[in-house]
Amino acid sequence: MLILIIEQRCYHAIMNEVSYSREHGAPPGSAAHYATLWMPARHQPAAWALLALRRELDEIVTRIAEPGVAHARLDWWQAELACGDQAQHPIAKALARHVLVHPGRHELLEEMIAGTQDRLRHGQLGKDRDFGLHAYRHDTAFWLILTDMEAHGGRRERDAAHALGPALAWTRVLHQLGRDTARGELLIPLETLSRHALDPSGLMHPRTNEPVRRMLAALGEETRQRLTQARTLLLEADPRTQIMPLVSLAHAEALLDAMRQDEWRLLDRRPELTPLRLLWLAWRTARKARKGRLT
Repeated sequence: MLILIIEQRCYHAIMNEVSYSREHGAPPGSAAHYATLWMPARHQPAAWALLALRRELDEIVTRIAEPGVAHARLDWWQAELACGDQAQHPIAKALARHVLVHPGRHELLEEMIAGTQDRLRHGQLGKDRDFGLHAYRHDTAFWLILTDMEAHGGRRERDAAHALGPALAWTRVLHQLGRDTARGELLIPLETLSRHALDPSGLMHPRTNEPVRRMLAALGEETRQRLTQARTLLLEADPRTQIMPLVSLAHAEALLDAMRQDEWRLLDRRPELTPLRLLWLAWRTARKARKGRLT
């Protein structure tokens, strides 16, 4: 009887960790929810835990106004992830159970922590290569896990993650440009602005002027090309194991379409995809991936 009670408590603890991660990292109606909906069930807990951690790290930057409090919170997360099975937070427990069991994962989570530290310290990128490091820490490290969930992959999965990371990073930076600049954070490198004869002051207004729109349109086209390259590399791996990355890519392409239709007025507007649109794209992409019909 005692053994049965212990087993039941362990089962509920695991379910609570997984449920908490899912509700926090992939809430109903979100793009993350639909991106994980049709991926293999055995991989979902790891995906939800990673998504929940990424949301926690993003909220440290976007929701905590006091720098000392933000750094303290980030230090706490770093210590919590180092605890492994002894972690206290449900997300850290889920990561220990479903992600950190594979080699090399802790180093990738450390990269995500370092990316948040960079955002807290700087809030602005100078060179184009600085964006490369930003994209690696915020996106590529994340996708190096999600394109190779069981750590059995090879070069194809790594190449796909390295292409997908910058493509989705640029999509996110463009989509959240108005929110970030309103907080004083500029993730388009100064070197990129200079190539388009712009300076940071041009992005600190509540309205998108014509020179900024032209730059954003050019960056949007470059991002679309990156997404196309990432799709090619994902399809060279086994598409049936890459459903979440492929759905996320489809969502990003649709979001770029919405930004273009809104004429790149991203300082004063932020177009969103409806839950129905997200659901349709996810279902169609997952269905084609399973049947090997994606091109």
